[in-house]
Amino acid sequence: MRYRVLADHAGAHGEPIRFERGESITVERPDTQRPGWWWCSDKRGRSGWVHESFFEEEDYRFVAREDYDGRELNLRAGESVEVLDVRGGWALCSNDAGEIGWAPLTKLAWAADHEP
Repeated sequence: MRYRVLADHAGAHGEPIRFERGESITVERPDTQRPGWWWCSDKRGRSGWVHESFFEEEDYRFVAREDYDGRELNLRAGESVEVLDVRGGWALCSNDAGEIGWAPLTKLAWAADHEP
C-alpha cells in the first residue's frame, strides 16, 4: 500500500542490527516505552531494537524466526512510500529510489489517491 509521509524522519546512523532466519541472537532488555520491542545484538556485535515477532526462545537461546534488517529509512514530508510490513507501530517502507528501511507509522498516512 502507498503511504504519504507526514513529517521528516532521520533514520539512526551506524551499522544496524541484521540477522537471518535460524541465527542465534542476544536479547538483552525490553523497551519500556514501546511494548514488544527488545534491545538485541547479532553475532557480529551490532545492536538495535527488534520486535519480538522476529525471534523466539528455543532450547534456552533466542533464535530468529525470519530475516531482519534494523535499518531505518530517511523520510521527507510529502514523499510517497510503499509499506511492505508493519510491526509494533513501525512500518518497513520502500521509497521511489528503491531504498528499504523502517519508519514510525506516526509519520505516515494512507494515500488513497495512490491505490491502483
